[in-house]
Amino acid sequence: MHSLSIIIVNYKSWVILQKNLELLSSYDFDNIILQIIVVDNCSKDGKLAEFISLFPNVLFVENEGNWGFAHGCNFGAKLATGDVLLFLNPDTLAPRTSLERMFYEYISNPEVGILSCKQSDRPSAYRKIKPSIFSLFGPQRSLYVLLFPNKFKENNCLTCNCNAISPDWISGSVVMISRDWFERVGGWNTDYWMYFEDVELSIKVKEAGGLLRMLCEVNIVHEHGGASRLNVETSALTKSEVIISHHVYIENNFSALQKIPSHILLVINTLVFKSIFGFLGIFLFFIPKARVQALLFRNILKYYWSAFRNQTWLSFRSFKFAKR
Repeated sequence: MHSLSIIIVNYKSWVILQKNLELLSSYDFDNIILQIIVVDNCSKDGKLAEFISLFPNVLFVENEGNWGFAHGCNFGAKLATGDVLLFLNPDTLAPRTSLERMFYEYISNPEVGILSCKQSDRPSAYRKIKPSIFSLFGPQRSLYVLLFPNKFKENNCLTCNCNAISPDWISGSVVMISRDWFERVGGWNTDYWMYFEDVELSIKVKEAGGLLRMLCEVNIVHEHGGASRLNVETSALTKSEVIISHHVYIENNFSALQKIPSHILLVINTLVFKSIFGFLGIFLFFIPKARVQALLFRNILKYYWSAFRNQTWLSFRSFKFAKR
């Protein structure tokens, strides 16, 4: 008998999480022992007890703090009993057939380190470019796509006419990985509070000899942003964490010669463009999107001051920063 542990990290995403769990809790597989774990990253809104009552077959655990997606995933993995782990976002809806096909595909191909599936029909969903000094910014990535169109045609479920593709990295919204591979690469890196932890996990698996595989004929619905873009403050927070995680990724993965110029380029680009939109946002604060830009600029200024004062690129929300 095979075993699968599904791990979901939640922070106040109760509405979409309920739809997710209603689906997962209804499944009864013939040859798969299914465990469902929800790690609540300290929502502290009174909803956890309600969900424990609603879903008695789900293991709910409350984290001591909201130290990020990576930390929540690792916390859940420690409680998992399955030979195979599946990390799902709260805002995903996984059909039974998709879970079965992914699971049996994975255990039948031991050379695969991380397995995922189709989640979107947007072309951008397949433009997974490994971060480098030449792809830090949107215009650079757009140029890369123009220069190497065949790469993205071959690694695009919409255009490749194939059963599976091998992207540069796998999105953290749907990640299937064996316990063996997970432990071999040391799990998720808790340097990251949100974003880029999936890029680094993918690259570590590839460097260890594992393949990255995305199934084109298997679909899990991902309601992008349903778990994070809840309001203006949250949207500004998540957008700022994308920039912060860029810096963390540079520090962790770039060569010594590339680190300093990459950090400098990213700081200059961020301050120039975010200051323009930030000041416009102050004058147009009554418009939600403009308000997001103003708050984003405030968050970035606070982060760069924190980075200078504490001599670290870590987000002050990350677990490793909290434990410094």
